[in-house]
Amino acid sequence: MLKSTTNPSLAACLLRALASTALAGGFSIYEAGARATGMGCAVTASVADGSALFYNVAGLSFMPGTQADVNVMPVAPHIKFAGLGDPFPSYTAETVTQSFIIPGVGVSHNPGGKLAFGLGVSAPFGLGVEWKDPDTYSGRFHSYDVDLATIYITPAVSYKVTPRLALAAGLDVAYQHIQLNRRAGQAFGGNAELVDVLDVQLEGDSDLNFTPTFGLMYKPSPKVSLGVMYHHKKTMTYKGGTGTLTSVAPAGPLQDAVAPLVGEYDVDTELGLPHILSLGIAYRLTDRLLAEFDAVQFGWSNFEELALDFDPNPGGALSSVVPMKYEDKWQFRLGLDYAVNERWSLLAGYARDESPQPKAGMGALLPDANRNDFSFGAQYVADGWRFTASFMAVLNEARDNLENGRVTLFPEDAADPEAVELRNREAGRYESVANIWAFGIGRQF
Repeated sequence: MLKSTTNPSLAACLLRALASTALAGGFSIYEAGARATGMGCAVTASVADGSALFYNVAGLSFMPGTQADVNVMPVAPHIKFAGLGDPFPSYTAETVTQSFIIPGVGVSHNPGGKLAFGLGVSAPFGLGVEWKDPDTYSGRFHSYDVDLATIYITPAVSYKVTPRLALAAGLDVAYQHIQLNRRAGQAFGGNAELVDVLDVQLEGDSDLNFTPTFGLMYKPSPKVSLGVMYHHKKTMTYKGGTGTLTSVAPAGPLQDAVAPLVGEYDVDTELGLPHILSLGIAYRLTDRLLAEFDAVQFGWSNFEELALDFDPNPGGALSSVVPMKYEDKWQFRLGLDYAVNERWSLLAGYARDESPQPKAGMGALLPDANRNDFSFGAQYVADGWRFTASFMAVLNEARDNLENGRVTLFPEDAADPEAVELRNREAGRYESVANIWAFGIGRQF
């Protein structure tokens, strides 16, 4: 029997659509430069190029003259899914082949006095997950295509307190854009089969957001360097985002039932981004070999929930609060830089990244997991120019979203039959990898 067009089942589908914009720890992009990528992004205590505007603004004080760096980092993710529960225990799916270009730009000027200045561009948060066969993919009621891009523009100044110690501060000016496509379903027929009735397209641009970043770099000896980096947490505010609902229901009662919901909505929400704190120590093992270890904390507890506001809001059923319940997590990173000669250096790195995403939040949008990152690269320096190329393999551990053979749910969803059915469709095992290439050109004037 057809249910009311404004009942909580359709509303819940729409709520999950916006909840999907929340993503997970896997949409953190810590790659802001080619040299850093080759070193597993363990450069907080030794960064000496334009990526200092992201990794540690205090590094500007130890970079002589005027320097400019431009980096591009293509990221190619791929995810596979195998169903482990009803209603599709043998169902398999995978994402399409795609790649995204991550920028990293930095310009700095150090006249040799107490003060140094810089301006950087980075993209520390982003995601692109598009599943094949969106008309039949079992997770389409959660998401079948999502793109998120976040840009930081960071002006900064660094002050050299002593020849060995620098303190710095900057301003992260952030902008974010999101686009999400998914389906909404309605139970229909004698077997209450879930039928596609709406195609939901959500798109929005955030307001500009301003928060501080701080850095410290201390070099107690020629062999040792210590670094601290901090980017403050953010709350990205979306006002007047667009939610477009298009009917894909078969002709008849279902099409008639969803007709009142077809159209455009204004959607307001807020998306919390974590603070980033990095503590690094670099040590020159030999004249040619530099090693660095960084411990990096992401304050994902800032992403506790999403409050959603639809306008117009038929029956008041669309607006709600969606739980996310992420946790603060640490990453551990190790990087090596070996100078083969005066012109060539070889790079290598490793990172261990623990997922902040609870199992109840895993799904089609992003099935995050603990990961291991392995990287290598090379840099060539001549006549004031530097050319860098590197590669990083991001290997997520296989992870399912079941406990004791049943799909996990937030307590808020466990009593909702519609939420349980949609979660059952995403019950399974997810495996994902991402390949990151990085290319950089730098110039010291």
